Amino acid sequence: MKSLSEFVLGLIFLGLGLGYLYRPDIISRINSFFRETVFNDAYFNLERKKWGVFFLLLSLLFLYVSWGG
Repeated sequence: MKSLSEFVLGLIFLGLGLGYLYRPDIISRINSFFRETVFNDAYFNLERKKWGVFFLLLSLLFLYVSWGG
């Protein structure tokens, strides 16, 4: 599983490197999309409690599963 994740990360970084060299306009559009949607400070401030509870519950689920297995 570790080698598969490393392979996928390698492909992602290869695509980013080729994108920066040959099609910087696409990389710029992807960057602006993520800046406006995912990393928007206004959205983060409004939804921080919901995301905090979600990640706490997710961590409890993973801790419970790892403790039993």
